[in-house]
Amino acid sequence: MITTLSAQEERLIHALQLLGDKTRFRIFKLLASGHDMCVSEIAEDLGISVSAVSQHFRNFEMLGLVSKERMGQRICYELKSDDAFVQELAKLTKEG
Repeated sequence: MITTLSAQEERLIHALQLLGDKTRFRIFKLLASGHDMCVSEIAEDLGISVSAVSQHFRNFEMLGLVSKERMGQRICYELKSDDAFVQELAKLTKEG
């Protein structure tokens, strides 16, 4: 019987919980399309507020799924391309 989970299994559980939210799933899928996007672009694409998008990205950042870059007053995000775990999640969202 397995009593403890590995760090990778814990991360997977948290990522699946995170992506279980439809809005966060849609944001992740937009980023999985292969290019970085700014918060305002995502808000416009999804028809939600900039502050709501920013809040969702805090969750992505806590799990280490995204990296961000400030471009003037804009904050843009992309999936971490050097993280195999993130790339596997992105691959799954593209297949669906």
